[in-house]
Amino acid sequence: MSADRVVQLRWEPRHVADDGRVELSYPGISVVCRRQGEIVDRKWVPVGEEPTFADDEALIAILHAAWRWSRPAA
Repeated sequence: MSADRVVQLRWEPRHVADDGRVELSYPGISVVCRRQGEIVDRKWVPVGEEPTFADDEALIAILHAAWRWSRPAA
């Protein structure tokens, strides 16, 4: 990882309002890529109490891409 490219993971629930009366909250992980302090990409992956294989694979793919991005160019 280079100093100018940083990947941050953050527990970040999403809140959704339904017709202004009911608010639902979904837990998830936010993967934020920053270059020289500025956000250049942000992905959010839901995390349920019983994640599926597909959920796990989606998170692994996003993390893999973010960490590859953080490496300095060859």
